[in-house]
Amino acid sequence: MRYVSGIATLALLGFGIGVVTAQENSAAKPTTPHNIGAAKLMIGAVKENQTFFEKVFNMHEVGHYNSKDAYDEPIMGFESGARLALFHPLSEAPLTKSQFPVALIYTPDLEGVVKRLEDGKYRFQRLPAAQSGAFKIVIARDPSGNAIEVLARDGKGYEVGGSKLIVDDRQKAEDFYATIFGAKPGQRYQTATYDEVLMNVGEGPFLALFQPKNEAPLPKPPHPVVAIYTSEFDAVKQRVTERGLGFREVKSSQLKSRIIVAKDPAGNEVEIISR
Repeated sequence: MRYVSGIATLALLGFGIGVVTAQENSAAKPTTPHNIGAAKLMIGAVKENQTFFEKVFNMHEVGHYNSKDAYDEPIMGFESGARLALFHPLSEAPLTKSQFPVALIYTPDLEGVVKRLEDGKYRFQRLPAAQSGAFKIVIARDPSGNAIEVLARDGKGYEVGGSKLIVDDRQKAEDFYATIFGAKPGQRYQTATYDEVLMNVGEGPFLALFQPKNEAPLPKPPHPVVAIYTSEFDAVKQRVTERGLGFREVKSSQLKSRIIVAKDPAGNEVEIISR
């Protein structure tokens, strides 16, 4: 199978408190109305998965949320930029993971990452040049089976480069994010095995909409897989009301932000947070 990530070529949840707050995101305030705040991964054992990201990528915990009998969620990050939220539901069986990546991490030290993966006996695949072109790419799997694309990028530090959503109809998903967030499509990639478009949701990481052609649609978790900040919350909520597929409001006395969780046409839950 030929697989070259589109992102590479351009080198919360209903219980109420599983979000990335402004205090946790140390990046400069964006000048665009919308931006991706976190890619959210569904995980099993929290300590095991958190250790993976700490050891392999030198990430650190920048926040931690939990609710008794409901969920546990450490927020992992680098010095700045978007975060990875590791969401562990306490009362749900794990779902089958896609064979394709659901998040991208840039690294200035790919060989160091590979050594740490080897030392930790973690699963990974180094893509050959026939699949990755001029780029150096490793596909690693965290202990829960989430595929993480790791892209070598010299001259810059570690960074969460994007959130990748698995969809069953790329065009419908693209229309949704264009309508709700004014997201602009960038590069497109179509092969015999996938159809992908990169959506620019403001500054920072891309949102990649990835439709596999050789993988049947898998069950979606009933929790957000990406968190998007917006300074136009009321307008976005109105568009979701008029042209979306429904949403639920998240209320918490512990948070100042307003939050809704909407569904895209593929069934991916999207956390929309006011800022």
